[in-house]
Amino acid sequence: MDYSLRCNSLKCRTQLEGRAVVTTCSHVFCLPCSESLALANVNTNTRVCPACETQLSNPDDAVVTTLNPSEDYKTSVLSGLSPTVIMECAGRALSFYSYQTAQEIIYQEFLARSLTDKYANLSTQMDKIIHDANSEIVSLRDKLSGLSMTATHVA
Repeated sequence: MDYSLRCNSLKCRTQLEGRAVVTTCSHVFCLPCSESLALANVNTNTRVCPACETQLSNPDDAVVTTLNPSEDYKTSVLSGLSPTVIMECAGRALSFYSYQTAQEIIYQEFLARSLTDKYANLSTQMDKIIHDANSEIVSLRDKLSGLSMTATHVA
């Protein structure tokens, strides 16, 4: 099973397909987010990664990439490079995916904690509502019982 990358913008988190912008600080963004954040705009000197605030001053610090390249591209992209460079590229690519996986785990754990906290809060509120309702029922039963006794004594 392949791991699906997600946009690293916390406001987006969309599953990435096709093309995306990757940074040298190991973050990845969907094209709409990268456009709104001006990540792929190499004409500006003020590019900053929104995930970690790293300065992206070099043109290749944030680039648009195809996430599912063609077979021809895969065949030719590393051709002519030495095995050392190829292994270095592969190592960096694996580090990128390892980082993304770790970040996704941290994000999912955060979501789980948030949901657990919300559940605990809602459970506490529900217990209070049930307790208040039961108290009201007991109070109304006592009043009804008192009224029944008063009605039998009067008759």
